[in-house]
Amino acid sequence: MASAAHTPQDSMHLRIKRQGTTFFMLCYPEQNVIEARTKIGQMIERDVANFRLMYKGMILEDEATIRAQQISSNDVVYLVYKIDGSEQFEKEALDDLDRLHAEFEAKSKGAS
Repeated sequence: MASAAHTPQDSMHLRIKRQGTTFFMLCYPEQNVIEARTKIGQMIERDVANFRLMYKGMILEDEATIRAQQISSNDVVYLVYKIDGSEQFEKEALDDLDRLHAEFEAKSKGAS
């Protein structure tokens, strides 16, 4: 039996982050992660074999659905590239909150 068509109410947004860049992607909770990776690969012009998606420190499994990976709308998913000439991947580039706070404080003092 064919599944029902997705409706806008079913959709969710993911925040995809990599080294200071964030983009948003529309997807569906019942989509497999590989479908999302394929869409991202087209957007960034990279083969899916050359990047991974990570959520809360874990590599997302291609065959699992977004819902099964416990991802909710507007959650941050990290994009990490394969290191050139290696089978290794980059580490997640998490925001340095101390640095961001210091920059914010400096801007606030400079504005007053």
